[in-house]
Amino acid sequence: MKKLMVLILILALMVPVLAGCNEKETPVEFGWGTLDYGKSYTNEFFGFSIELSPDMTYLSPQEIANENPPQDEEGNPLDPIDISTIEDLGSEAVVQFVYGSMYPEDTEGVFNSYINIFSENMSNIGETINKETYVNNYIDFSKYLYKNSMIGVESYPLEKPWISDRQFAKGTLKIDYDQYTVFQEMYAITKNNYVLVIMCVYSNQAEKEIFDRMIDSIEID
Repeated sequence: MKKLMVLILILALMVPVLAGCNEKETPVEFGWGTLDYGKSYTNEFFGFSIELSPDMTYLSPQEIANENPPQDEEGNPLDPIDISTIEDLGSEAVVQFVYGSMYPEDTEGVFNSYINIFSENMSNIGETINKETYVNNYIDFSKYLYKNSMIGVESYPLEKPWISDRQFAKGTLKIDYDQYTVFQEMYAITKNNYVLVIMCVYSNQAEKEIFDRMIDSIEID
């Protein structure tokens, strides 16, 4: 009888353990993430968070869509997309999460530096590539466009910085306009068939330091 009781006790203790072994974690769905204005942005799908500078002005995903309405075949603007009507966000080619500018409105003679956080679905480009190739392709295409527009542009060697125990691919462009010189820094990581991109565009050292602090604050699983 004592042996039977011991066996029952052992089996009872094993039930939760076995149940835990069979239980599968539910994958996090692709989503908009959470924007805490002037404080932080978190994206659960990418396991990503970043502290935002409170000195900048930020747009929500809907506000970004409002600022960039679709166009008809003749180039005329159409009504902005209501992002709540998007049924499968994960299948969209590009999803804009955060746009933050240094000034609320464009100031004449001053470049309005900005940070842009977005993702691209590589399924829409026909192949899944690594972060280094993605950044290099973006840099090469951007240089082609600028040069065709007679705008001076220079690229720097690809970097692979470690941020929060994850290695990013980083590309940098120096763009010379008539009035000012602009630097564009692009950080990218991949998950499945998606690329998460953080773009920082600035025109002076003080602005670069603001963006560097935000980049240094990144936490990612």
